Formats: sequence, structure tokens, C-alpha cells
Amino acid sequence: MLSVIFSYIARKRKVLKILFYLIIIFIFAVNMFLWLVFGTTISPLIFQLVAETNGRESAEFINAFAFSKGAFITYISVILLTAFIVFIEKKWKKIKEKEWLQKRYTTAILGCLSAFLLLTGLYNTKLYYTLYKCQTYTDLEKWLTKNLPFPMDSFTSIVYSIHAFNATNNKIKIAANLAKDTYRQPVTDEVNDSINIIYILGESFIKSHASLYGYKLKTTPFMDAEQKKGNLVAFSDVVAPFNLTTLVEKNTFCCNSLSDGEEWYQTPYFPILFKKAGYQVTMWDIQRDFSKYALFTFSVNSFIYNKEIKKYAYSYTSDKSFLYDGDLVDDFFKSKASRLEKKNLLIFHLLGQHISASDRYPHTKYFSKFSYKDINRDESYMTKDKKQEIAEYDNATLYNDYVIKKIAERYADKTTVMIYFSDHGEEIYDYRDSKGRKNAGSSGVTHNLVKYQYEVPFVIWFSTPFMEKYPNLVKSIRESKDKPFMTDNVCQILFHIVGMKTKWYKADRDLISPHYVPKKRMIAGVDYDKYVKNR
Repeated sequence: MLSVIFSYIARKRKVLKILFYLIIIFIFAVNMFLWLVFGTTISPLIFQLVAETNGRESAEFINAFAFSKGAFITYISVILLTAFIVFIEKKWKKIKEKEWLQKRYTTAILGCLSAFLLLTGLYNTKLYYTLYKCQTYTDLEKWLTKNLPFPMDSFTSIVYSIHAFNATNNKIKIAANLAKDTYRQPVTDEVNDSINIIYILGESFIKSHASLYGYKLKTTPFMDAEQKKGNLVAFSDVVAPFNLTTLVEKNTFCCNSLSDGEEWYQTPYFPILFKKAGYQVTMWDIQRDFSKYALFTFSVNSFIYNKEIKKYAYSYTSDKSFLYDGDLVDDFFKSKASRLEKKNLLIFHLLGQHISASDRYPHTKYFSKFSYKDINRDESYMTKDKKQEIAEYDNATLYNDYVIKKIAERYADKTTVMIYFSDHGEEIYDYRDSKGRKNAGSSGVTHNLVKYQYEVPFVIWFSTPFMEKYPNLVKSIRESKDKPFMTDNVCQILFHIVGMKTKWYKADRDLISPHYVPKKRMIAGVDYDKYVKNR
């Protein structure tokens, strides 16, 4: 059998060589592109993001980044590397005949190098075996600390990333088992009348592009008007724990506190507690995808719509795809889910201002309000096209405000409280020639990077009937608007509002509680309050 294998390899070595070169060039290209465009390299997070990206998002990504400066440098580098390899291959016979390659000491050096590479390979075999035994992210972190004091090579990085990606499955299994246990626990609330709790998770909302927070263009007219009337409180000091939707969702929909070292899968998915307490719980999610076998359903969707978790968490979920957030809301209003019970938790997950912003709103006269002429910027990198992109982002923000209005007005005559916040921020040429979300990279964490990617709008709106019925609660909300907060603890506010009786309620994590204790807010690897806010 071995002789057959070796003879096959000998015959096919040209094919194997080409395959080897293709793999090397591909890894080189991916790493260079990620570093130049996003300030990162191959990692578990990159695998996760690729797996969760659908066809629509892929097209938008190509449109946004495939023709960037970093991308063109990558393309040129790949062409030069390929040309170099082809040149060496063609000249290899002549190179081997060079006199210095025939020397004994050269042969000895090459032999030692080969022996070193062989020993390194054997060591890595042990390394990969211990990596394979890691079943959770905690195990992986210990493995990293113990085995890799230096940066990983590209191949090891890929192996590690794939295994870390698979380790997410184990977390979801733990979360699903916890969902079953949670539903067996006694859970009640103090609400004796009808109430609607609306929870809206936005997307890629740059706080400083909201007129609600002082932006010069009128991008949030509904929220501005509701704040003036006294029906809306805009919180001033709220940050997201991450700048990626997948991580924010898991850590805001669960009862964990990152500042206290808790993992999302170790605590319940909070909608389960509401359903157990007698609420009709609905989830209308424009970012859910229904391709059963698609890889991008793996991380978030395989958690939020896990068969076990779904059974205990929801009364109804959306079952269609939509182009715009307004279409999602219209679909909800037409559905059986909109027939309210006595107590309701209504969850909406929007596309908001997700890149590319021009695709996030209908290009009608009302929503195409802003153009490049409204963007008064004169930085050296600013062009007419970039000003237009900023204007389109502001139009998407205007449309987002309209969608929030659409939801709020439907329940304005009922006892209703609504929490809206964005999963994270974004960049749209705000302080540098860059858009989207890029990691710190070699330049490190900066005040502006954190400001635009992690500081988020966070508002609580209440209907007039709610204000009349719960004046003390409204007072507590207003008095808390300037306290520092991180959105991983948002469920504690919901528990407070309805008086949820559960062991998972922690008053020291509840922003509107008199017992609230601000915790260290670690984002992008730095203490936000020490390093960024107070600079």
C-alpha cells in the first residue's frame, strides 16, 4: 500500500507543488488583506464572521472594501509573489548547479535546517494534540498562555481558529441545557396589569451622528421631539462591550456581566425568564437567515434559534427575509404575534445603519434628505464621493428614527416602555480616511476609535399611560441618565421595570436601581473610564 501511495505522489508531485504554492499564496493574501484593511489577522473571530456572512452581506462587503487602498496593495503583492515563485521555479535547475550550493558546509547547513524543521513539526504535532483536547474557550485561553508565548505562525493560527470556531458548539450545548433548567425555576413579576415591554436592538449606529446627541443635521426628529415632550430619556454614558454584532448579541441577551468575569453561556437567555413569568414573547429579526445548511447560521442564529432555546424563549418568531427594517415592522403588525396578550415582550433586531448605509433605506424624497452638499468637511482626504457616503449614512439614521417611531406610535395609547440601543458604533470618515469597523492594529487603541465604534445611543421611551401609572419608575430612569453603563447588563433594567422575581436579578448591575454600582468597563482591551473617557 505504501509503495502505491509513494508512487502516486511521485507521479503527482507537480500537482502537489502547485497546490502547496496556492495554499501559501492564499494564506499570505488573506493575512495581508486583513492587516492592511482591518488591522487584524486570521483568528477565530474572522472564521466566525465569514461563517455568519450571507450572500447579500458578501456583495456589500466587496463593494465596500474590495477596491480599498489596502486591497490594491494586497493584489499587487500577490502578483509580485506569484511572479517570484514562477521565476525561481524556471531557474531552479541553474540555481542548483551554482558552485556554492555544492560545498560541504552548504549541505551541512541545509541538513541542519531540515532537521530543525522536522523537530519543529514533531513539536507542533504535540501542540495540536493538546489543542484538540480543549473543549471550551476557557481551555483555549489556558492553552494559549501555556504553549504560545510568541505570535502564532499562519498555519497554527488557522488550526487554532478552526478549533476555536468548533468550540462554540460546546457553549451552545451548555446554553441549551441551561435554558431547560431555567424554565423549571420559579419566576414571577410584580406587574398586575397589562404592560408592553419593547426591546429594540439597532445596528452600527454612530452616537455622534444623532441629533439627539448634538449632531448638526436633524437625523433623529422623532426621538428629539419625544425627549422634548418628556417621553424619552437619552442616556449619555453607555458603551458596547464589543464592536461585533455576534458578540454583543450573546452578551446582551444573556444575564451575564463581563465585568464580573461571567460568560454568556453560563447564564440564562433573558427572554426565557419573561416567558416563564407569563409574557407573550415575540422575536422579529431582520438579521436571521433561513438557509438551513448555510454556515453563517452557525454562531448567533444557532444560539438564538437553537431548537431547545427557542421552545422555552418565544411565543412567536419571524419567518421571512426583508429588504428594509420598515418591512420587518409591517410584517409584525400583520402577524398573529401582534395580537397582544395581557403582558408582552416584543423584541426587534434591526439592520439599522449596517454598511453599506445606502442600502438601508428606501431612496424616496423624504429619506434621501441629505446629500454631499450638507456635509461641511474639509479634511485633506475628503472628497465629494466620501461626503455623499456620509450623507447616506445620515439618511439611514433618519430612516432608523422613522422605524423606531413606527413601533412606538403603535403602542403610544397603551402601557408601554421601550428600550432602544445599538449593538455597536461604526466609522464613516469621522476622523480618518476609513469606514466600517477596524481593529486597533499597529496604531493601538485611540480615543476616536473607541468613541465611534463603542459609544452607543441608548434610550428609554415610555408612553403617556405608562408615565401616569409608574411615576416613580419614570423618575428613577430620568435620574440615571448620566450614570456609566455597559450594555451587557441591559436585562437587569428590564427585570427592574417589571419587578422580576428571579435569582438572576442583581440590583448592583441595574442602571436604574439606587443600589447600582458602576463596574470597570473593559473594551478593546482597555479600561474605558481610565484610558479613554478621562483623557
